[in-house]
Amino acid sequence: MNKGQKAAFVLNVLIFVFTVFATISLVIGFRFMQDISVLSEKNLKSFRYFTIQSNLLAALVSLIYIIFKCRPAGKSCEKLPVWLYLLKIAAADAVAFTMFITVFYLAPTSSRGYFALFMNSNLFMHLLTPLLCIISFIFFEPVEKTSFKMSFAGIIPMALYAAFYTPNVLLHLDNGKPNPLYDWYGFLAFGLNTIWIVIPLLVFIAWLLSLGLWALNKKIASK
Repeated sequence: MNKGQKAAFVLNVLIFVFTVFATISLVIGFRFMQDISVLSEKNLKSFRYFTIQSNLLAALVSLIYIIFKCRPAGKSCEKLPVWLYLLKIAAADAVAFTMFITVFYLAPTSSRGYFALFMNSNLFMHLLTPLLCIISFIFFEPVEKTSFKMSFAGIIPMALYAAFYTPNVLLHLDNGKPNPLYDWYGFLAFGLNTIWIVIPLLVFIAWLLSLGLWALNKKIASK
């Protein structure tokens, strides 16, 4: 491995380890900072959040990357095959979207304070792991060949989650209004009629982030 490959390998190991630690901490209720828990629950209900789903995706893809790079030296290559690159951009975009929404929407509107969204397991899931994924993808994970259409792979996780989240809200309306128990991110807090704007906007934001990741990877890692 060259220096870039070694850096990517270490970052992917950290992504996997951080996610395992954060997930276990979340499920068992282990808190190593203040006793604050926002958008997380001490049971399997936490798996309904895109935060944990995106981080688990990132961990799984990092594990695949690690196994791929641990193949016999004669079979290894400097650049990623297209299939692994597509998994990496989807995972990087999913956690980047998680961090973006947390930093610019969930944290500023939290009744528990801005930094409540970065406590305990959320410190990893909302900040550290996304940053590691972004850094690794942009700087150290070149692809054999790249094209603009690859940027659309990044929206798949968010689009799939939207396909689950939207019906879940619509099937649990409270007097025709979104129920906060099911609209847990508050995306439709301004009324059900905003659904035709909010959901497409979120998917569009996911694509813009993916486009940025693709462009920066092309310019830096895959140049």
